[in-house]
Amino acid sequence: MQQIADPLAEAIVKQFPDRYRGCSPPPRPAERPGACARGVRVSAYGRSMIRMRGIEQIPWLYDAICAFVEWRGLARWRCWIVDGARGRTLDLGCGTGRNLPIFPTTVLAVGLDPSFEALRRARRRAPATPLVQGSAEALPFRDGCFDTVVSGLVLCSVPDPAIGLAEVRRVLRPEGTLRALEHVRATTAWRARMQDALQPAWTWLAGGCHPNRDTERAVQAAGFAIDPDGRRARANLRRFAARPSGVRTMPS
Repeated sequence: MQQIADPLAEAIVKQFPDRYRGCSPPPRPAERPGACARGVRVSAYGRSMIRMRGIEQIPWLYDAICAFVEWRGLARWRCWIVDGARGRTLDLGCGTGRNLPIFPTTVLAVGLDPSFEALRRARRRAPATPLVQGSAEALPFRDGCFDTVVSGLVLCSVPDPAIGLAEVRRVLRPEGTLRALEHVRATTAWRARMQDALQPAWTWLAGGCHPNRDTERAVQAAGFAIDPDGRRARANLRRFAARPSGVRTMPS
């Protein structure tokens, strides 16, 4: 499998040596047939997302929809996940960069997304923030290099969320925090069945989104403990902070 270097990722440590030391990807192992080296590249996931072009891959349209739902009240929850970020932070699936300008000034943020078109729009919103085109399922960063990972309406679109969450846990420090805003599988049986029926068409239309995923449970299954103090639920939306299991939780 051809490995494609991403100059945006390679420039992070060169451009910000003091702030991002330790975040550079490890050296690539010798390539094996059918294997992806853990280097900086456009992964198979990135290519598959580009092939499935839907609403999420049309930046201006996705931005317009986000602006509407934020106007309806989602903006407060977006601000909550961003305001709680600390230290070196990965904005997972940053998309068009709606989170990037509102991070606290003390946060050292890196944005990652599989869509180059979305990253071009994110660059206009956050000219000084390092941006990486890459996969949630193969994060091009060393183990334990982030204090916070922010995920805003992202895990529904990762092809294999278990792998993506394992990668999130890998790049988080032991005391690190995942701060998430996600929609989840309905808790009532008839609504869940409706989500199941609509899922194939919706996934095609949206460009990868799965409305029937039980994302909150998937986070727990990946070895995270959700902090009950900051958790909120509204219909099929959830916001929460989670830490690797076995680490003492602090108020969010």
